[in-house]
Amino acid sequence: MMKNSGLVLFACAGLLLSGGAVLGGSTAWSLLRMSYYFWTSDLGVELGSSVLFITGALLCLPTCWLSTLVPYHVKSMALMATLMGLVTVAMLMLSMGLSSITGLSRALREPSGLNSSMLRAMAFNSFDPSVKSAFSAMQIELRCCGVQSYLDWYQHRRTLPPACCGRIWNGKRGEQCDVPLYGTGCLRPALAELRRYTNALSALASAIIIVMGVTLFTTAYILVTNVVERNEARVFKPMQPLRVACVAAHPPMVSLTSPAALPNLTPQM
Repeated sequence: MMKNSGLVLFACAGLLLSGGAVLGGSTAWSLLRMSYYFWTSDLGVELGSSVLFITGALLCLPTCWLSTLVPYHVKSMALMATLMGLVTVAMLMLSMGLSSITGLSRALREPSGLNSSMLRAMAFNSFDPSVKSAFSAMQIELRCCGVQSYLDWYQHRRTLPPACCGRIWNGKRGEQCDVPLYGTGCLRPALAELRRYTNALSALASAIIIVMGVTLFTTAYILVTNVVERNEARVFKPMQPLRVACVAAHPPMVSLTSPAALPNLTPQM
């Protein structure tokens, strides 16, 4: 049974290594690529909580390493306790990440909230360089212009930003955009992108939590089995053989000066 438990831990170690690498890499890359939402919307808190997924993914690496060591050190109580602690912390981080991503998906069910926050951020485009660069990156990445349509820009400026024509503003007046290259607004592409992001993270994190649960159960089973075997070995410990010493009786000691020890020298008549 211990051999089967070791095989389960080896399989979980491989899944945690690959799953943690995919989850951590994809989450970090998506946050860097979609960083413009931190300035163009009010979803910065929900998106920032995705760091919990990166933390849980990083904890998969030592968990994978310890999972490969436990089958070779099944008697090490400290090693198994450390593995169980790491798995528990990683599952807690991923569960907190799932709860935060649930708040993001709840916000995406109401497009009006995202629409109003993007329109408010658009009002700061003229005098905030970070908001201006964020809108430019978002419009070039999503191939859109404005929020609902390119007409939204005329409420805050006379001309369209160069990003609506697929160009990046370099400070020259000749780089202004008169006819937009993208006629659609950024609200629908942003909703679709964020929904794909939340669905992918939720599915991958849920799968890793299931693998971690199997790892935790298997490690606990090995730990309990070792404790039971140790207790049984103490109870049914074989008794040491009884050694009996046999002492032989010595003949009585007779003094040489005793009359009984002297020879009979009386002459025979």
